[in-house]
This record gives sequence, structure tokens and C-alpha cells, in this order.
Amino acid sequence: MGLQFDAKTGLPLQLYCGAWEKPAGHLQGIAMDDEGRYMYYSFTDRLIKADMRTGEIVGSVTGLLAGGIYGGGAHMGCLAYHEGKVYGSLEYKAAEKFYVAVFDCAAITRMDMDYKTPGVMTAMYMDEVVRDYVCELSAGEHNNAPDSMGHRFGCSGIDGITFGPVPGEADKGVRMLLSYGIYGNTARQDNDYQVLLAFDPKEFAAEPFDQNHPHTVGPRLDRKLFVYTGNTTYGVQNLEYDRDTGDYWMIVYEGKKPQFPNGPVYLVDGAAAPVWQTLRLGDDPEYAGMRGEVLALRHAGVLHEASGVWYLPNRPDKADTGFISLGEDTFYAATNAKLEDKQTGTVRLLHLNRQDYSFAPVNGIEN
Repeated sequence: MGLQFDAKTGLPLQLYCGAWEKPAGHLQGIAMDDEGRYMYYSFTDRLIKADMRTGEIVGSVTGLLAGGIYGGGAHMGCLAYHEGKVYGSLEYKAAEKFYVAVFDCAAITRMDMDYKTPGVMTAMYMDEVVRDYVCELSAGEHNNAPDSMGHRFGCSGIDGITFGPVPGEADKGVRMLLSYGIYGNTARQDNDYQVLLAFDPKEFAAEPFDQNHPHTVGPRLDRKLFVYTGNTTYGVQNLEYDRDTGDYWMIVYEGKKPQFPNGPVYLVDGAAAPVWQTLRLGDDPEYAGMRGEVLALRHAGVLHEASGVWYLPNRPDKADTGFISLGEDTFYAATNAKLEDKQTGTVRLLHLNRQDYSFAPVNGIEN
């Protein structure tokens, strides 16, 4: 059966993401170009390119899991499109190195292109993430485990990524915002903030990348921002700039601390500039008197009075595996699935009711 299209936007109502054998992992993120011509999917160790007019898979970039020095290999998560390129968070935890992968969309012209093919992929090293990840705090360890008491701010790496202005500062231009992964450890107090790093795209100079001989070149950190939500399991899975309001959607795996709401979605108020505050991080000497720029949550959805945290109780589809704001209250949201031994997924066009922040399929398409 052919694709069905929305009469208003001209976009397909639903797209199939293909089915991919191991070592592909589950669907992690999606991105769309500004023309609505191509959609991109991350399946943990590969990037997939699909033609949105036909639904056909027309290209892929692979090879990120190859090589022997990293143990667990690569993990590519959330995706974002910006000016002809797709950006994806890229982790090598065993090597304690973190990058943003940068794919040239025009260069992806066929299936199974090796990531080292000239012009296809470059990368930017995220040294601030590395510093927080390897920080041992007073625990004297950074064990890359959910119960670890090392890792500054509970940093477990990176995942969510998007482009937009710093909230309240639209006149200062677009930034790339990158969110930390955060361990879901209920025994510590310093992991209750989402941490967002802001970088100026004007300073980008991504380098060719070889995961067996990784470089350590990346852009200067522009801002480090904090959002008080209570702990979530592995931080923000998908981060997305709302083209209508300037808000930031943070799609998460719910946390487990009983003193917080543990919602699936938090919405950063795009009109509220960050405020310098003393951070609530517990009593580790590393944090004594530490202050940071804190962003506000939009007063929408449900207020958890005990913590003062606002959250949205309903996640659109399985948006922690992909979420895109298109403007005019329309979004694409992903749902991952497994087909026998293959990883797959679908993406649906949804409409947002901003009165109650509920989503409905465009044109009434059902699951």
C-alpha cells in the first residue's frame, strides 16, 4: 500500500523505518530536512536515509560498531537537522569518549556507506561531557554503572540534541543544545537536574573521524544550563525545539525517586531566560557553593506540588525513540518495535492540542 499524505502539510501520515539486523540497536532518534524531502533514522550504530515521497530507504551510513578497542562499541542516539547536516549524539563509553557525529545529507547517496567515506561523516569531541563523566567525586570511582556514586551530576554520557536559541535569548542566535544522559540512581542527590550544553554553530569545525584513532577536537562550550525535574533514567532521550512556541520538549525514561513526579515529558519555557542559582546537589565537597544557570519549566500539564516540578503526563507514541516539531502544532513521533530478530519502527504525523497537551493522529490515522 502506498503512502498517504496530509492535505495541509503535504507530509506523509506515516513512515516505516525499515528492518535492521544486529548489530543494529533499537530506533533512537529521527530527523527531517527543512524541505520535508528526506527523513533520517538512528538505529544505534547506523544512520538510515528515507525518501519521504515514496517511503523508500535510499541510503545508510554504517561501520560505527566496527573495531576492537571499545568493547561495547558505539551508541548513536537522538538526531537533529541543521543547514544540510544531520547531527547525532555518539557515545564510546568504554573509551570514555563522547562526540557529536555530523552527517552531510547530500553525500549519503547509497546503502551501506562506511562512515569513513570521505565527505560523509565528521565528528566533534565533547570534552565537557568527558570531564563530568570521569569525575570521581568523593566516591573515588566512575564505574559506568547505575549505582555508581562517581560521575559529576550523575553524567552517564549524552543523548538528546536539537537546535534553537537559549530560552529568553532569541535575539542572540541559534545554538546546538546537547543533553546529558544521567544515571537513574535513587541514592544520590546530585542527579536531579537535566544538564544541557549549548554550542554556537558558527564555531563548528567538525573533523574527519576514525573510531580506532579518535581525535579530541571540538567546539568551545558556550553555556551550561540546568533544568530541575528530579532524576530521570538516563536523562533526556529526545530533546526538541518547539517551532511554534520556542519551548524545549524533553522526552525521558521516567525516574524512580518517590519525591518527584517521574513524568515522561518535561517542557522548558522558551520565553524564560536562565537564572543563576545555587544548585541543589547534596553535600559532596565537589559541589560546595556551586551555582549554575537554571532554566524554568513551562507551567503546563500537571504541577507536582511537593517538588514544584511541572510535567506532562502523556508521551506521544514512543517519542523517546524520535520526536520532531514541524510547526503549526504538528509533530512526528516515533514508535520502535522488533520484527523477529530485526529492529524496526514507524513514525506518525500527530497534532497537538495545546489546551491539554494531548496528541492525536493527523487525519484520524489509528495505531
